[in-house]
Amino acid sequence: MKAKELWRRLQQIVFHNILHLDDTPHRIAWGVFIGAMIAFTPTLGLQIIIYLPVAALLRANKISGIPILFISNPFTAVPLYYTTWSVGSAVLHPEKEVTRATIKTWLGNTGRALKDNGVQSLLESEFWAGAGRLLASTGGELWMGAFVCGLIVALPSYFITRWAINAFRHLREARQLPHGPMDPKKRT
Repeated sequence: MKAKELWRRLQQIVFHNILHLDDTPHRIAWGVFIGAMIAFTPTLGLQIIIYLPVAALLRANKISGIPILFISNPFTAVPLYYTTWSVGSAVLHPEKEVTRATIKTWLGNTGRALKDNGVQSLLESEFWAGAGRLLASTGGELWMGAFVCGLIVALPSYFITRWAINAFRHLREARQLPHGPMDPKKRT
């Protein structure tokens, strides 16, 4: 997929799936906030299943956060979870320096399989079993990093989404209303 086509698709998702929702700006933005928070959690493949009841429980729009959940996917999982783990490790163990050797030890067979077999390893069950073991062994750091990174993305996303919805609705209303008072001579 070309970058231009990908950008067009992203605009289409935001424009049609978020700005046109029939709900309050707060509930729509709240759904985006919750979606961003869940997108960073190490729950790849379960995020929509987690998002829907959480959004319902917290009275957020159940649709607006779904596009945001796709931040994490099989292609972004390694850099995303590495980043969240690094942030969580820095928060939980600021005195501990993480070296490249430490990371290689933690990644073990999972990282090697991805390096040796490339994207094809994403389709193998052994890869995902190793990824699961990796997530279990680095759980605290990963969850803390997911929380911090989620907040860093979710907070501005809430306010930007709320502002964008209000601006979009004001523009839409302005286009539907007459541009000024009618000339009294033209009234019949």
